[in-house]
Amino acid sequence: MATGSSTSILRIDTHLGKFSQGCTVALTALAFIFNLPALVAVTTVIMAWSALYPTSSPYRLLYRGIIVPLGLLKPRLVEDDPAPHRFAQGIGTLFLLAATLVLYLTGATVVGWALDLIVLVLAGINLFVGFCMGCFVYYHLGRLGVLPRVRYEGAFHWRGV
Repeated sequence: MATGSSTSILRIDTHLGKFSQGCTVALTALAFIFNLPALVAVTTVIMAWSALYPTSSPYRLLYRGIIVPLGLLKPRLVEDDPAPHRFAQGIGTLFLLAATLVLYLTGATVVGWALDLIVLVLAGINLFVGFCMGCFVYYHLGRLGVLPRVRYEGAFHWRGV
């Protein structure tokens, strides 16, 4: 989701972010609707990969290799720190990992699907409203000194849609 420039201004492609959120919403919704714990596991791997290796994430490769060349979306770079977005993906990954483990290892399917739905709802809010809860948490943890501070001027900003 992040791209750097030679002047070290941090930028993200907001359309890649929206595409990633849309894919996450679709995958978690399909998993829930069709009772497919395996799809929760696949989504977990995709999100972990995206958070740990953003330049080679499946969402980014699909976006850059198919979506942009077809003209369905065009990159929209804005000044922003990519770290809060990766943090949010990491938190989503942890929720989906917990959902996967609960769905496969216990009989507590309600808990497993609730964890899946939390990711679905939060990704949906980010996709449709433009508010990233994980970014919000990152910002406040940075203010408390728990995480590095956000690397751009100003306070937490909500871009909206």
